Amino acid sequence: MAFSQGFIEELKMRNPIEDVVSRYVDLKRAGRNMVGRCPFHSEKSPSFTLFSDHFHCFGCSAGGDVITFVMRIENLDYPDAVNFLADRCGMTVPDDRKYFTKTEKPKLTRERGFAMNKAAARIFYENLKDPDAAEAREYISKRQLSASTVKHFGLGFAKNSFIDLFEKLTALGYTLDEIKANFLCGVSQKTNRPFDMFRNRIMFPIIDTSGNIVAFGGRVMDDSKPKYLNSSDTVVFKKSKNLFALNFAKDLLLGNVKSELVKSGEIILCEGYMDVIAMHQAGFCNAVATLGTAVTPEHSRIVARYAKTAYLAYDSDDAGKKAADKAIRLLGEVGVETKVIKINGAKDPDEYIKKFGVASFSTLLSDSVGQIDYRLNNILVKFDLANPDEKLRALRECCDMLSGIFSDIKRDIYIQRLSELTGIKQDSIASQIKSSKRHTEKKMNEHMNTENQKKLLHFNDRVNPDAVTCPAAVEIEERILGILMLFPEQFSKCDSVTPDDFVSSFNKSVFEKLSELYGGETTDISSLNEFFNPEQMSRIYDMRQRRTELTSNGIAALNEQIASLKREKTRLEAKKNKVGTNDELQSMIERIRKDKGLE
Repeated sequence: MAFSQGFIEELKMRNPIEDVVSRYVDLKRAGRNMVGRCPFHSEKSPSFTLFSDHFHCFGCSAGGDVITFVMRIENLDYPDAVNFLADRCGMTVPDDRKYFTKTEKPKLTRERGFAMNKAAARIFYENLKDPDAAEAREYISKRQLSASTVKHFGLGFAKNSFIDLFEKLTALGYTLDEIKANFLCGVSQKTNRPFDMFRNRIMFPIIDTSGNIVAFGGRVMDDSKPKYLNSSDTVVFKKSKNLFALNFAKDLLLGNVKSELVKSGEIILCEGYMDVIAMHQAGFCNAVATLGTAVTPEHSRIVARYAKTAYLAYDSDDAGKKAADKAIRLLGEVGVETKVIKINGAKDPDEYIKKFGVASFSTLLSDSVGQIDYRLNNILVKFDLANPDEKLRALRECCDMLSGIFSDIKRDIYIQRLSELTGIKQDSIASQIKSSKRHTEKKMNEHMNTENQKKLLHFNDRVNPDAVTCPAAVEIEERILGILMLFPEQFSKCDSVTPDDFVSSFNKSVFEKLSELYGGETTDISSLNEFFNPEQMSRIYDMRQRRTELTSNGIAALNEQIASLKREKTRLEAKKNKVGTNDELQSMIERIRKDKGLE
């Protein structure tokens, strides 16, 4: 094993799962357990449950112990998750910290990745003083960024050179493979020579909420394309799980720091780095931006940890409207109220603040429209309301949208609002919404029934692909494994069961690892994190969780399931042999028909 069981047990003891999870999930007491909204899928009603030593989501079936949680939430492998928790509680990791679950060491460790990014950020920052950076300094001046703002965000300059950064990083001891894995250089397919990924660009370090530089964004200083170049995903960076400037905004959002311009629990979502920086310089330090991508479900769940209300300060063009529509939908799924800032007279927040000032932008925030008003207006402007047919289509689309509002009071308010906008009676609108709601509920029920059927038949089961061909055997296997994990002492008492009795490869591998575990110094299934990824660990903990809800988990129940598994495997093998015999018979018949000239 990578780490001794004693070390892992102490690590878990010094990192209580409630303390770790509460950094990411707003937990509330529910009897002996804690509940909250799941950080791994979007939901309005809490289905994430924290038990004394593990977590389980009754919505998406995610589950595991504190190590599994860190692996999943921070996108780490097993050794790095252990290192993460050790750093958190001040433990010294043994020399075997260099162990990796793969047969080869990765090209870049997180520790080296963070250190390299810090060195690169320092190089980019120092480059701004270079004579070659005159254009960059002029660009920063033109954007009216102060020296303190440049220093605060660590802005820098990537020289117009193919090897400047590469040579400086190699001089610091980093290898080509490491630099390439961190998206700071590439290798030419023609010449096989390395080249800097960022050249002749203003550089924006991307910093996570722990203060680590995880990636970079680079912007050109002219109209060349691409305007922005962002780091690809690396061992230290996942684009869909980071927001630019959240490291600065989080204390304001949580109310740890006070500001006259910013209320705690309110966040401003922008499209680009420069918008965010301009807002922070103006005092709106709750502004953040996604990193070269639209809002993702992961982004929305991050926002939900810090804010109850999100103001969308997107560009007013078609792309900005599409981005706002997507953000409204995803943020609504996690219970974040959204408001849309109408930026008139400027193309983006940066330009607006420069033209009209801070006070005027504060007024924009106050005058921002809620997402329902925004969506209603966007529908109505698409149609000619003077034309009866178009007006009817507009009303149907508006009613379809309003039928998704769960609150009766809120729905009545917007029925009145739509009536005022269109001149149609409220009763008629309410009747159409009722019809749309019935139709939507019918489609949702059909979809849920289809999905439940697929789940029962194990369609698209990525954890255990064998389950679709032998669902009955897999169900029995999971019962056996669930009992063995819940009551390890029964492992030595049960009737003879071997790995060969298992039909599915995944469950067979789980049984083999449990056999090794129970034959050693512990029965703590936390050690399985070393061998299985977080999604697989969720399935393993789900097997155990399902048995906790049953009272029949004794030795008799276990032996009964073992006998059932043996019978099911015998049946499947007989069926397979029968199919083989039939194939042979069919081939023989075809040969006879061919010999007799019957084909």
